[in-house]
Amino acid sequence: MGFFKNLFFTNQSVDNQPEIQFGRFSDSYKEEEKYDAWDRALEHFEAESYVNSYREFFKYLMDDDLENVKLDYKNGMLNFTIYQGSKIIVGWADHSKFYAEAKIASCTRPNIAVFRKLLEDNYLMKYSKYAIDEKQTITNIFTTPAADSSPYKLYYALKEMATHADNSDDVLTNKYEELLPINTSHIRSISEPEKELKYRYLQDAIDEALTAVDDSELNISRHPGALSYVYLDLLYRMDYLLKPEGDTKEKIAHINKEYFKESTKTLKSKNAEIRHSINQLRKISAPEFAKELYEVKSTFGMNSPSAQSRIKEFIKSEITNMDWYLENGHKSIALAIPSYIVGYSLYNYSMPAPLRAFLQLFYRVVEYPFFEALGFQDNFVDKDTNLNKQRIKAALKQVTKIYADDYEEVDPKYKNIDYTNVFSFARSYMLLLSGLDFTRKDLR
Repeated sequence: MGFFKNLFFTNQSVDNQPEIQFGRFSDSYKEEEKYDAWDRALEHFEAESYVNSYREFFKYLMDDDLENVKLDYKNGMLNFTIYQGSKIIVGWADHSKFYAEAKIASCTRPNIAVFRKLLEDNYLMKYSKYAIDEKQTITNIFTTPAADSSPYKLYYALKEMATHADNSDDVLTNKYEELLPINTSHIRSISEPEKELKYRYLQDAIDEALTAVDDSELNISRHPGALSYVYLDLLYRMDYLLKPEGDTKEKIAHINKEYFKESTKTLKSKNAEIRHSINQLRKISAPEFAKELYEVKSTFGMNSPSAQSRIKEFIKSEITNMDWYLENGHKSIALAIPSYIVGYSLYNYSMPAPLRAFLQLFYRVVEYPFFEALGFQDNFVDKDTNLNKQRIKAALKQVTKIYADDYEEVDPKYKNIDYTNVFSFARSYMLLLSGLDFTRKDLR
């Protein structure tokens, strides 16, 4: 069952469907034995048995199916390798010291702009720092005395190192010609047809979103929030369904951060900035975008675990906003709202595994042409664009069955879903999810 859960949870397919990953890695779901390993790591650390503490700590990080952590213990020293996206963290630990490093890029010649960027990043990081080694390789380093290497500190330090390294390598090597990629042999390529299809979806999705705004009879100046829903829905969908790395990923992250941070900018100004960024994304060439599409394995999720009550309140507070747009004939904007809810939640929250699976199911229904083009045979929507109630219910039951052992209350009330059309489905499905309890049995 563990392998099957991971397939669904990491968004790969089952039942002879294509093995395609969607969304960013999340470490919010772990087996109970992993938490036992964490407890043992704490006990060993308190007893000053540091190497044994490290060994249990790495057991906690390990995903047995992904093989994301490798260990080698000899003569009192533990050597380790951690995979995080496009980067590898290697290091060693013994009874006196813990050391880890991640090589980012090879520097062919000095560049003041690069060094300034690294110094700025050093100021922002709490645990690790960038340095240049004797081979002119930009390297992120973390080290600490064993007596100060509690499992808590190791987790946050390695997460900081791993996520910074993974996010910065593509951006730096794309921006500065003096920097060359390094340690990328573990990256798994995806097929050329899949890359082409995802690039086509990128272009078509942008065109459809901009057309929905430009052709709308809605008075945008009086309803700027409508633009925000359409633009942000587009960006979150692109991130989750296409999973680009490098510059596109960085631009989406920047837009998300700038839009929601407190500032004196008006909503109209923020929308204009997003529109400009979307137009820039539209200009990326197929070969450039293809370089950003590849598969990796990871150890740390980007987001910290979020209280499910926060996610459920977010759904409830946003979903009724689609009613006015639907009643007044602005269907594209109305459907963008539940899609925005799904995308925002998947992008910003680390959530229980079954909720993540239910949210992906929304995309598989609403974005069915994309999934069909990829080779998925869900048949959630027929050729007359009618929703297939039985197929959707079967998929819901499959998710429920997968997580029944760990999540006791995950039991959707299928009768509350309205299959009349995609709009009624989207609204009722969101309200259904906002009423479910996703608390694990062992945490009750």
